[in-house]
Order: sequence, then structure tokens, then C-alpha cells
Amino acid sequence: MHFSDQGSGTPVVLLSANGHDSRDYAGVIPTLSGSYRVIAVDWPGSGRSPAPEPPGSASAGAFAAELGALVERLNLPAAHVIGNSIGGYAAARLAIDAPHRVRSLVLVSPGGFPVLGVADRLFIGLRGRPGVTRLTNRRFASAYLHRRTALTRQIIERATYRRGDVRAVVDAAIWRSFRDPDFDLRSLADQITAPTLVAWGRHDPIFGARARAQVARSLPQARTVTFDTGHVPFAEDPAAFLAEVQPFLDRVERDAAQAGGGGREG
Repeated sequence: MHFSDQGSGTPVVLLSANGHDSRDYAGVIPTLSGSYRVIAVDWPGSGRSPAPEPPGSASAGAFAAELGALVERLNLPAAHVIGNSIGGYAAARLAIDAPHRVRSLVLVSPGGFPVLGVADRLFIGLRGRPGVTRLTNRRFASAYLHRRTALTRQIIERATYRRGDVRAVVDAAIWRSFRDPDFDLRSLADQITAPTLVAWGRHDPIFGARARAQVARSLPQARTVTFDTGHVPFAEDPAAFLAEVQPFLDRVERDAAQAGGGGREG
């Protein structure tokens, strides 16, 4: 996977949603990299990362495994991991599988805690068809991005899949994997020991009250914050996102230093 690497200190790993890439974080990287080493990842088939072979083999579980492999290859010390949607699933999975690699979690509209009704399963079935995904993805992104800024307009433009675009095949495969048993982290969530902040967008049409309540039940130790945004708060309102997240990261750093964890490195 391609990634950018800026700043120094304790690592902060940034993970985007399915079909998105690290450019979604452009509004927060300059500030975060002033205090931390910021590693922003492009999922396979997005941004500058090549698609898996075959593209239809992509899955949420495979993305989580790629994240684990990347963290091991870079030999990162315990990192703050910020993940949006499928990125939230991968971040939580890493905290379960390799807790020594995770200093804190910021789960932004996270996947991995599914509460699927009939309508949800039908929608997943439709999104799991590459042709449907290609034709509807721009409209879908427009619906879940509540605020219009220069950055969110760029995201919507990137969400436009042309004929033959391999990203539509990868995107659809990821959607199909949301029905896989290993996508459901609810029975494992009590293994997450890292300090956790859960962030939602008040106007996010993807995750309603039922899904949010399920995450709250699965992660009772987590603090929750809600932004006046859609599915991607850090792109829609970077200042508000940083106002909540940066103090959270700094507080975890202070607590780690006081406990003998060494604080920031680099």
C-alpha cells in the first residue's frame, strides 16, 4: 500500500473509507504533523495503491490484514489510529489482533459493528454489483457528504467511476464482504483496551441511531462525539474535528508519559 509519511513523534495512522484515499485527510494532516508522525494510507485500489489481483478478491478482512502487515513492516511503536468507515473496522481489528501496536483509536463512523435489516442487506447486494457501484457512486458520495467545501467537492469528483475503472470492482467487492462473519467485531470488542474516541456525523445517512447504539453497547468505555457533518467529519469540518481529536491524542500522550510509556518519540 502507498502511504505518505510526515512529521515526527508518536505515529498517527490515518485510514480512509472504502473507495476513498488519503487525500480525504488533507484538511487535518498539516496540523497533526506539527506534533506527530502522520502516516496516511491509500487502500489497495485507491489513490496511488494498486488494486489487488484479482480486483474482485478485495475484502474488509484483507484490508485489515494489509494494515497489520504495513504496521509490522514499518515496525511502528504503538500508534494512534484514526479510521473512517472501513478504516474504522481495520483500526479496531488492529487493536484486537495487535494491541501493542495501538496507543489509541479514533473510530469515525466505523464499520465492523453491523446491524443489518432487510433493507440493509438489499442495499449491500446492490452496492456489491460493480456496474451498479460504477453508475451510482458519485450520487452516493454526494448524499453522505453533508457539507460542501473545496475538499468535499474534490472527494465527490474522485468518487466518479468511469467505464472500466477498476476501483468500481474493488469497491463492490468490499461491499459484498460486509456480510462476511469476520466483519462483525461485536463479540471481540471487549478485547479493545486502547483509549477510544468514537466520532459520528449528525447528518450521516449510512449510520442511523440503531447502528450508533450498537457501537455504544460494544464499546462502552469509549467517549462519543457528534459533528454537524455527514459521513466524513474530518473532511467536512476539519477545524471542529481537530478541536476534539487533537486534545484527545495529547491527553493519551500525557497519560502514557506519566505511566512510563515514554510519551512522544522522534
